[in-house]
Amino acid sequence: MQQTEIILFWMTVFVYVVAFCVHVFGFVRGSTRTGTAVMRLLWAGMILHTATALVRWAAAGHAPVTDTYELNLTGTWFTVLIFLVFERLKKIDQSIALVVTPVVFLVLGHGVMSRSAPIPMGPAYQSPWLVVHVIFAWLSFGCFAISFGAAVLFLVKEKFPDWQPITKVPDIKGLDLTGYRFIVLGFINHAVMLVSGAIWAKKLWGHYWSWDVLEIWSLITFLFYAFYLHARSFLGWKMKRAARLTMLGFVVLAISFWGVQWFSPTARPGHEWSEGGAAKVIQVEPPKTVTEK
Repeated sequence: MQQTEIILFWMTVFVYVVAFCVHVFGFVRGSTRTGTAVMRLLWAGMILHTATALVRWAAAGHAPVTDTYELNLTGTWFTVLIFLVFERLKKIDQSIALVVTPVVFLVLGHGVMSRSAPIPMGPAYQSPWLVVHVIFAWLSFGCFAISFGAAVLFLVKEKFPDWQPITKVPDIKGLDLTGYRFIVLGFINHAVMLVSGAIWAKKLWGHYWSWDVLEIWSLITFLFYAFYLHARSFLGWKMKRAARLTMLGFVVLAISFWGVQWFSPTARPGHEWSEGGAAKVIQVEPPKTVTEK
């Protein structure tokens, strides 16, 4: 089972990398013919990605949501799915995949470095609120990743408007609007993630909020995107300023997902943070007493 999973995983990564290379090749040459091939490759990668996640699920006996490898595998699946669905609906341009695709295979690469054998889900994870928490966390990540891709293309097109390849990209107003819409979607999903996480924490530790490092960075991310929406609506920070804020916001988001171990390897007694910020509950033995004779 593990061998099958490894093969499927690397096939997934390979197809995503090939899709990116084909996309870059067609983009630089200014060709529109490669767009269909890129989308077919991404759909093929999505099928392999789904198979990898299902094999992991079958081997572990639970949804892949309990360690960094599983979380990254699940999160990138949601990211690709969001992109493909909205591209299919003609709500976003294929060119955004130039940014989203490398984000996906880099996150997968980060996850596989900490891959371990599947293990049964501990008591702390056996809660429907965990599933809700993880799903909405990665839905928000996928939306923010697409907005990040739109912001990168916006800044490149604004900086090099006469560069032949970039002329095939939608106009900067369209990219600005795409980034804004997906930040709104991501912000809503992020809010649900915070609330469901608080409910899960209440059932697990007896309180909704603990001010540990992961919760703080999740809140910082939420407040940052709240500031983006406020600045855009009331301060008129659109277009270039909005694109720069979007890129900075994605850095903050990445820290909240994977950078927390730089700040605090252990957040509270009985609770440690694995690589990437995935919560792992550990058993803490009570201190032994020594009786003097």
